[in-house]
Amino acid sequence: MTRYPTLAATLAATAMLFTGPPGSAQTTPQRGGTQEAAVPSTGIVYVPPSRGAPAGRIGGSTRGPGTGMPSLEVLAPDHPGLTASPQPTLLWYLGAPAKGPVQIVVDTADMLGRPPLLDLTLRAPPPGINAVDLAQHKVKLEPGRLYRWSVALQVDPAQRSGDVLASGLILYQPGPGKVPDRAPPATAANQLAAQGYWYDALAVLSRAIARQPGDSGLRTMRATLLDQVGLREPAAFDRQGGKGG
Repeated sequence: MTRYPTLAATLAATAMLFTGPPGSAQTTPQRGGTQEAAVPSTGIVYVPPSRGAPAGRIGGSTRGPGTGMPSLEVLAPDHPGLTASPQPTLLWYLGAPAKGPVQIVVDTADMLGRPPLLDLTLRAPPPGINAVDLAQHKVKLEPGRLYRWSVALQVDPAQRSGDVLASGLILYQPGPGKVPDRAPPATAANQLAAQGYWYDALAVLSRAIARQPGDSGLRTMRATLLDQVGLREPAAFDRQGGKGG
């Protein structure tokens, strides 16, 4: 039996603090906003959408050190992140082994009451950076529609209000978010980040790291990308070579 309705109520109430009333989050970000971060030594620079878009990330990391609960972060910017793919890969970070199951939900940002596109429960996800490939679950995003995706660590299945919750926004915006098929991962990620396609740049690096987990150059690039949107703990995880989670 799914427990999504309880999670949806918690998420909707929390998201209201960040995005305003239902419907207000439908602003379509435009690429080409002012770049905030200095050019890092790795050369990768994420150029975010304009700041006219609503704030979007809700983090669970405050439940981490000193609380007895692992930190939890969705690897998303603090605004609606772009993807050029209808079936992107979503990544999230768990700071320590989870004692309870983790629920991953993808839904429209306005939460119209229909069943979510994805409602997935993982019983024992490993600590560190984890990925959910929407293509593997036959989930497709509609172009121009804003979606909220969330990760909830269930502390007590009978009291879902105590979940550790993190969520972010994603917008499928077809466009120039493509690179040559044979481009090296570092080149592809650089081009995608410069075009504003956060999720695609991150996915390119993450797939390369999965193939070469000991490649410090790829991990440094991903850490630099994460730092640029304030995801300090996942970035530190990469700089430590994928240790510490």
